[in-house]
Amino acid sequence: MNSVIYNPLEEYESKFKSLHLENTNKFLEKLVQQSGVDIDANRETVRLYNEYKYNLSKLRKKLGWFRFFRILMIITIVLLPLVFMKMTPKIKDIETEIAEADARAAELFEEAGRQMMSLSSLFTDYDALTIIEETIPLLSFDSCFSVEQELDMKINYDFFERSEHEQSTLDVLAGKYNENPFLFENKIIHTMGAETYHGYRTIYWTETYTDSDGKVRTRTRSQTLHASVTKPKPFYHTQVVLNYCSLGAPDLSFSRGATHLENKSDKEIERYIKRGEKELKKRTDRAISQNSDFVSMSNSGFEVLFNALDRTNEVQFRTLFTPLAQTNMVALIRSKIGYGDDFDFIKTYRTNRIVSDHSQGRVINLLPSNYISHSFDEIKDNFIKKNAEYFKAVYFDFAPIWAIPVYQERPVHSLKPIPDYSQRYSLKECEVLANAIDYSYVVHPNTKTHAILKSEFISSKDRIDRACITAYSYDIVKRIDYVSVYGGDGNYHNVPVEWDDYIPLEAQNDFSIATSEIAYGKDIIASRNGLCIYK
Repeated sequence: MNSVIYNPLEEYESKFKSLHLENTNKFLEKLVQQSGVDIDANRETVRLYNEYKYNLSKLRKKLGWFRFFRILMIITIVLLPLVFMKMTPKIKDIETEIAEADARAAELFEEAGRQMMSLSSLFTDYDALTIIEETIPLLSFDSCFSVEQELDMKINYDFFERSEHEQSTLDVLAGKYNENPFLFENKIIHTMGAETYHGYRTIYWTETYTDSDGKVRTRTRSQTLHASVTKPKPFYHTQVVLNYCSLGAPDLSFSRGATHLENKSDKEIERYIKRGEKELKKRTDRAISQNSDFVSMSNSGFEVLFNALDRTNEVQFRTLFTPLAQTNMVALIRSKIGYGDDFDFIKTYRTNRIVSDHSQGRVINLLPSNYISHSFDEIKDNFIKKNAEYFKAVYFDFAPIWAIPVYQERPVHSLKPIPDYSQRYSLKECEVLANAIDYSYVVHPNTKTHAILKSEFISSKDRIDRACITAYSYDIVKRIDYVSVYGGDGNYHNVPVEWDDYIPLEAQNDFSIATSEIAYGKDIIASRNGLCIYK
């Protein structure tokens, strides 16, 4: 089971999908046995609870109808005595019945929850990761993103962030595949864009005219003038990205974007390739005339579908994309299995980034809250389904990497040594903790937007890191511009346009970061993966 994955698409269908499901069932069965829960007793409690809930819905509908009829009777004054004699007592009886049924349903819900407590308490933050490691042994996950791995990725694998100050880490999941380091990261990204604001002003004027009888008359005219202004505005969005580090083709950079050709028929894809081949020929001819290094590969189908034409090193590109890698990549792009071609692939020297549509918005890791319920059957259903969905998402983020055999080779360990460091926790883990804090602790008091939080190491002592968290955000101040607009009365008028002025803000606060054990008794304001942050 320790073998590399030679055909990620085929092996998912033929082996890993069913193997992961089998391992998930085994994992849950082991927890159930360990917990000693009485499944039959819980099912009976849940059955009674659902029965009470169903009856409650019927009683509430019945109560609604009785109240409706009582209102009708009150409106008909003749029937008012009947309201007091018949309807009101019945309504009170139903209300009493609802209150008793509601109380009993609440008791049954609590009882069902207690019956599942011994099982629920056994779930951990690492269950989903443990099952994946069992399914793909070369894949291993870490409890946190260590400062050692962060430094290793930066020193030996060219790992860096473009526009680092424009993004902040919300969550991370680090690990290794056959000793190649990787990092799943969920981050919030800040970009500056523009917003167009609109303003209106109605003007009135009197004009003279000659009517059909030849008489000169006056009339009042009106017109609504419109003006607009465009002003800078910050925008924020989240992104989940897989960073995979490999020594393969260390001088090569390229990028390609998702095509979503999985939504096309085979004929449409072939037409797409034909059009692309014509563009390839033009590019090749232009490269020859300009004495450029670009040379199209003989497999034009791969060239068009993968479309990494901005590559910086032709020799290393061919070393990376062997015939097997080309075949794997084309199959992955064209396949309707998994998610098809929904991934961007950006290689910057020894760091590769996969940004897939299917991973945007998903959780980096499954937590016990994703499974826990008062019902064993719901727990089982949640655990199996959510783990299957999670495994599929993780697997197909790695699939473009596994399609390239060179990327599965174990790295040479004669890399640059990691210098001595006193810092215990990575800066990205500090950012994750900072982003879990209530904004009031970290941002400027005038903040009216999201904030980009960045961390900087200060010192480390007694297994506690001190970090400075800088929050970049904006205040919003209302402004009015007056735009001169020509009106139907022959004059220019100032039209007011209200707009938002985003004033940059910055705030800095120092925090301590340590394990839960060390931070015990402190004023903890956020925690994650056994790490805590406090003032």
